[in-house]
Amino acid sequence: MTKKLLLLSILFSSLMLADIHFTPYPQAASSIGKGKPVMLEVGTQDCAGCQAMDVILAPYIKRHPTYQIFYINVNEKLGKKRSILDSRPRKTVGDKLVIGGYPVQVFYDKSGREVYRHSGVLTQAQLNSVCYKLGFK
Repeated sequence: MTKKLLLLSILFSSLMLADIHFTPYPQAASSIGKGKPVMLEVGTQDCAGCQAMDVILAPYIKRHPTYQIFYINVNEKLGKKRSILDSRPRKTVGDKLVIGGYPVQVFYDKSGREVYRHSGVLTQAQLNSVCYKLGFK
């Protein structure tokens, strides 16, 4: 029982140290529909599920550096306020992509059409399967 507790505390500690590097949404979006499939990993820095997904995704990206996979901050503001007096809330990436909870993985085919969306943490096997089916190279 103590071994399980120790392993869980080590896993939790490693999750809390995850350092997710977000790509600005406009930069990632410019890759969609350019002849290669794209995956957007949408979440936040302090979300436990997002950090768990990072544990799976970060080594995957290192093994496949040519894949178009981007971390996107769900709370990134899109557009600019018109003036300092403008009190209307700006849209966020979460609004634009209709993200209710996170992490969410959004997959686009090479023509830019959204073909798959998953909420929660993907397993390594699921990630491999989806990327293979979409032709990530």
